[in-house]
Amino acid sequence: MNFELENKLIDLLKKNKLEDAILFAEKELKNIPETDFHKLLGKNLLHMCPSLREYISNFDTSTTKILKGKNGLLKSLFRRVKPAAYYCEMNGFTINYDRWFIELFSFEKYDTNDWDWLSDFYDSSSHILTITGFEEIQKAFENVRQNNRLKDENINEAYEVAELLVILRLQELFKETYKTFNSEEAKIPMFVTAHDYEMIYRV
Repeated sequence: MNFELENKLIDLLKKNKLEDAILFAEKELKNIPETDFHKLLGKNLLHMCPSLREYISNFDTSTTKILKGKNGLLKSLFRRVKPAAYYCEMNGFTINYDRWFIELFSFEKYDTNDWDWLSDFYDSSSHILTITGFEEIQKAFENVRQNNRLKDENINEAYEVAELLVILRLQELFKETYKTFNSEEAKIPMFVTAHDYEMIYRV
């Protein structure tokens, strides 16, 4: 992991500068001699906006119903009962290159100063959403892992930038999808990252 780069990107995300983070990561990748990971340059996941919107909406419906059940009928009648926050986690994609996917989790409370609450979800999506469009990049991760190519300095450097760029593109997908929500739907924040990464973006 390129921790120096990750920390710079985290700082940009905290300032809600996702586009700048993507440009910064792409610039870092361009500075490395070309590898299969360079196929990621200029590539996004925005074609998935309609399917992600449906996925989030369906989860919102089902998880709100569960929360209302937890709160009881009377409370649900007299006040708005909705999750306080959602969390999206992409699977450990660098080693699970056969299928990239996401899952959603819902929470009754959250705190951006302490991430311990992420383990206290009350519900999770009943099925996963497969990420499409990055199949060539998945092959690049597979090739590197299967053939032990991380000993090559250029490949290792490109790998470390690419893993962060994949997450940034996922976060971009969520940001653009949230723009299609009405004001009421967009009130619930979504925190997006991948398994075992600290680079979390609040949509």
